[in-house]
Amino acid sequence: MRAQESVTLEELSVEQVGEGAGRTTASGRGTIGLIGPTPGYGAGTAVSATRTATPQIDVPVAVSVAPRETITDLAATRVDRAFNYLPGVAQQNNFGGLSIFSYAIRGVTTSEIYKNGFPLNRGTPPPPDAQNIERIEVLKGPGAALFGRSDPGGLVNLITKQPTAERFVEFGNQVDSFGLTRGTIDAGGALNADGTVLYRFNLAAQGAGSFRDFVDSDRLLVAPVVSWQVTPDTRVTVETEFVKNRIVFDRGVIALNRQLGFLPLSRFLGEPGQSTYQNNNSLQVRVDHRFDENWQMRLAAYFNTGDLEGESAEIRGIAANNRTVFRDRNVRDYRWDVAVGQADLIGRFDTGGIGHTLLLGMDRESTDSRTVYLRSNFRTSPFALDIYSPVYGQALPPITIPRNNIERITNTGLYAQDEIVLSPEWRALIGLRLDIFEQSFRERVVRSQVDQSRVAASPRAGLVYRPIPELAFYTNVGTSFRPNIGTDAAAVTRGTALPPETGLGYEVGAKSELFGGNLLLTAAAFRVERENVLTPDPANTGFSLAAGAVRSQGFELTAQGQITPELKLLAGYVYADARVTKDNVLPVGAPLVNVPRHSGSLLAVYEPAGAWRGFGIGGGVRGVGERAGDAAGSGFTLPGFIAVDALAYYKFGNARVALNIENIFDTDYYESSLNVFRVYPGSPRRITGSVTVRF
Repeated sequence: MRAQESVTLEELSVEQVGEGAGRTTASGRGTIGLIGPTPGYGAGTAVSATRTATPQIDVPVAVSVAPRETITDLAATRVDRAFNYLPGVAQQNNFGGLSIFSYAIRGVTTSEIYKNGFPLNRGTPPPPDAQNIERIEVLKGPGAALFGRSDPGGLVNLITKQPTAERFVEFGNQVDSFGLTRGTIDAGGALNADGTVLYRFNLAAQGAGSFRDFVDSDRLLVAPVVSWQVTPDTRVTVETEFVKNRIVFDRGVIALNRQLGFLPLSRFLGEPGQSTYQNNNSLQVRVDHRFDENWQMRLAAYFNTGDLEGESAEIRGIAANNRTVFRDRNVRDYRWDVAVGQADLIGRFDTGGIGHTLLLGMDRESTDSRTVYLRSNFRTSPFALDIYSPVYGQALPPITIPRNNIERITNTGLYAQDEIVLSPEWRALIGLRLDIFEQSFRERVVRSQVDQSRVAASPRAGLVYRPIPELAFYTNVGTSFRPNIGTDAAAVTRGTALPPETGLGYEVGAKSELFGGNLLLTAAAFRVERENVLTPDPANTGFSLAAGAVRSQGFELTAQGQITPELKLLAGYVYADARVTKDNVLPVGAPLVNVPRHSGSLLAVYEPAGAWRGFGIGGGVRGVGERAGDAAGSGFTLPGFIAVDALAYYKFGNARVALNIENIFDTDYYESSLNVFRVYPGSPRRITGSVTVRF
């Protein structure tokens, strides 16, 4: 009987690199660390929930995972391609293709995306390339107790590929029906005879076209990693990534009289040849040290520097004839520098028969950004274009609206978390984080400035009950805070800092591990509330107030893993009722932009044994319901859609040959929008072929 079992402490997580990766040694004397590979489609452990290696079924938080094998099966070159099959994640603003500027989890929009626990979306980096990603973890619910300022719906944490003891080199090539040509290298192994110095090297170089007229891009990723096992109990890892990206800025199509379908999905409404260039370079240094079998320390630092330069033409209005649009000329020069330090102490101990996994930590972030954003005035220089018969190459209008600002943000966080084993059936989690936030914003052209300091506490708590080993019921509650910063809290408020946005999220749910723990099922009901959301000031056009409130509630069902050794599965359904609950302008009850009430996906891959071993076939279905197309409550909506994908591959020897067909029935659909002038169409049928050879 489980009730008669003694309460024991779990082994401190250790990571094996190379062969046997992901196993925990009985003695606790393997190589240490929390970042490692995830085999198959499994999601048994996700470090984003607790920053420890506690199995998912024992954590009172839901986490969806897209492991490396999922990314490979989807032939994804960017991580946002995998978002289509991560339940509860909805596309939002992609900033003209330049960035994962924002997305929504459980109906709550956020810009927070992390890499190995470090903030990635400081500045405007390009969308992360999938070549260097081991898995994508989506933490559902408030994450502020560990990650600091964030949003209560959840966040994405990208886990990168790490060095291996196994020596290998893998070459890849990928082409698609829109003009993509992509080459990749993934290599790893030992750099010395005793195997204490290991490396991993990833490279991706590509040129790509698009189903959008005149929209093309180039990208180069170089990502070397070296780890040194200094002693059996100490490892140092140095991880770098260099990215160069060029893309034609593209705001998509427009809706006429709040209706879509008048223009072909390929119609480009900017200026051909106007490219934007991005450079993003980062360095991570991690030191993992184990004092003994129960106590471990992690020190880490992250440095990032980047820039964005380019020009674009963007629609700002339309004439009464419903065919002539007015555009402005936009010139951007953004630069940023980020430094983050982290220190974690993790220990396991017992007090009177109650087991504890204690996490104590602190972090410090400093971000400096410089923004030059120059525009023409579309009212005096319309830069007009006929959307049905566009004539490009007009004389560029003069720049008359300058913006030039600098911003410095510092944030110091102190956090503590305890995972408590109360009995064999009951576990609890409590956590608290204290953030000290400071911002200095200077608008140099119009000479406005804002200085603000905030101190915020973000608690969370959860409880897990496991009546049998295969089933767990859980509940959690947590808070979040996000200072209103940048131009929203400075240039548009005449130097007055706005109060921070706050959030509260709570849920109840159940998890079940079936088929020997290979399949994880999750069901959850959630409610998320946000206060001090920015809304237009009705008394001062163009200015904002932190007076809004929104709420999202619903439930989700997910399944992930392997039903049999031959059948892999990643599936989910989410119902989210996300609405305005308080505002100066929007009506109470207005739905939130780009958040469908119903959404779901299913990705299944079958790889038979026996004579057909090595052959795999699968497919996916993505369904998204009708969504609000803007935040103004105008009645503009994006239609719902169902898109079907298919894939097949064959592995023989050291080679893998694959064929993917995205949107196999060539369905017209729209991924997201900001307003009637910025609607992002989804991809028509795309055929992708890929070959990898491993030595």
